[in-house]
Amino acid sequence: MTTITLTEEQYKNIIQDFYAPPEKRSRLSQSETVAIADGLNKKIDIPIFLSEEKEQKILVKIVTKIDGFLYDNLPNEVYDLIRSLPEGISDDEARRIVASFSKLANDKIDIKYIPEVLEYIAISFVINVLVNAMRKNWTLGKALETFNAIESPSEAHMEWDFPDGNG
Repeated sequence: MTTITLTEEQYKNIIQDFYAPPEKRSRLSQSETVAIADGLNKKIDIPIFLSEEKEQKILVKIVTKIDGFLYDNLPNEVYDLIRSLPEGISDDEARRIVASFSKLANDKIDIKYIPEVLEYIAISFVINVLVNAMRKNWTLGKALETFNAIESPSEAHMEWDFPDGNG
């Protein structure tokens, strides 16, 4: 077993990252958050009478909430793989994370005024996109493009058709 020695500065950075205040607990940039919200907007329609602009604001908040959830529930070293093309998780690991985290996130995140079925679809869409971006040789752009190309799951069949690693 290899022993890894952390400098005091490295340890301090780990602790600061772990205890970061809410406004710094995001791994997504503004443009990435908006792009995912745009993809989500194509998949679901929030059944309240709002303008598209207000609906988009709600979707940005949903993506931000899920980003924070993943920050809190995945080691950042894993979540940071959305930025690493050569490194990444396997297809099987991605499926496992998506399945367990979609349910866990749906249990922990309550989006008022959105029916439960749409809430689950929204949460699972965002988690699918982000986890796929963590796969080896995938990017956030590729994950978004892949999921924008598939149909939304129906209420009877609540799982997304998970693309293979060759997509």
